Amino acid sequence: MITGDWDKLQGVLDGLANNFKGEMSKQVGKGVKLIETRVLSHIDKQDLDWQPLTKKYEKRKADKGLDPDILRATNRMYSNITTVQLNSFEGATGVRRGVKTIDGDDVVDIALIHEQPEKDSDDETGVIPARKLWQPTFKEVEKELPEKVIKAVIRMVK
Repeated sequence: MITGDWDKLQGVLDGLANNFKGEMSKQVGKGVKLIETRVLSHIDKQDLDWQPLTKKYEKRKADKGLDPDILRATNRMYSNITTVQLNSFEGATGVRRGVKTIDGDDVVDIALIHEQPEKDSDDETGVIPARKLWQPTFKEVEKELPEKVIKAVIRMVK
C-alpha cells in the first residue's frame, strides 16, 4: 500500500490548477489584445497586399470627404474593432455587431465582404474585391501565441 500525505498533495495540485487557470486567462487576454493591435496597425499602415481602390471609388470617397485609405471611410469599422474574453481559455477579436455606417450598412457585413475568397471578387463587375485583414493577421499571430503560452506555463511551474 502506498502511503503519504495525500491531502498535502491534493492542495499542491489544486494550487497548480488555479495558477494554471489564472495564467491561461492572462495569456488569452494578451493574445486577443495582440490580434486587435495588429489588425488596427495593418489598417493604419495599409501594409497588407490589398488590391487598390478603383479610380471611380477613390473619386467618390474624395467627393464625399471620406478617408482615402482602404477599409476606412468614416472610421466606423476601425473604431469598433474590439476584444472580449469569454473565459480563462477563450477570447475573441472582431468588429462589434450592430454598428451601422452612415449609409445604414452593418460594419460586420463590410468586414465579412472583404474577407471573401479572391475568386468571388471582380472589380469590373462592381463586386468588392477581397481585401483580407483578419485572415493574414491571424496567420501572423498564430505562430507567436503558442510560444508565449508555453513560456508562461514554464514560468508558472518553476
